[in-house]
Amino acid sequence: MACKPADSLLHTAQTNEEWQDITDSGLPRIEGPSLPSLTQRAQLDPVQAKQEVESSGSVTIDKAKLAATKQDTCPKLVELPVGSTKVVRKNEVMQDSYCDYYLYPKKGQSISIESYPKHMAANLISPIYYDFANGSYLVNQADKYVIRLSYEGIEQRYEPVDYEVTIQIQ
Repeated sequence: MACKPADSLLHTAQTNEEWQDITDSGLPRIEGPSLPSLTQRAQLDPVQAKQEVESSGSVTIDKAKLAATKQDTCPKLVELPVGSTKVVRKNEVMQDSYCDYYLYPKKGQSISIESYPKHMAANLISPIYYDFANGSYLVNQADKYVIRLSYEGIEQRYEPVDYEVTIQIQ
């Protein structure tokens, strides 16, 4: 692909104007030694590393990874251990009316959900809606899948719900 010469890109009125150096925009210059190293996070203590993830701004995935280590925080990222097809989360606590689980299955895999107690409803809400009460779901495309667990009990809920969920991807 060839580019036009710079003089043909400018109007004739603009060619007589001087070029202005815009490299000095008034912002502080960052020098090489003051740049944070890629291994700096490993050197932070766990509390500082956790705060860095929470305030990083890389929205949902960082928060979901952090929430996966906590029992009462949502949404959660589901990562299957190598060689495993099942993730069991015991002693989970639902503070709000629902909790989302993010997972990234491959095309052709099937997702099945079991929850205890039985008054917990499991639904796939993204990329399409599916009720897991109808059985497992066959993945049609590789994408981000959001599974929502929600309380569907008869009684009014006044306190957090303790539950257990098993997510199987085959």
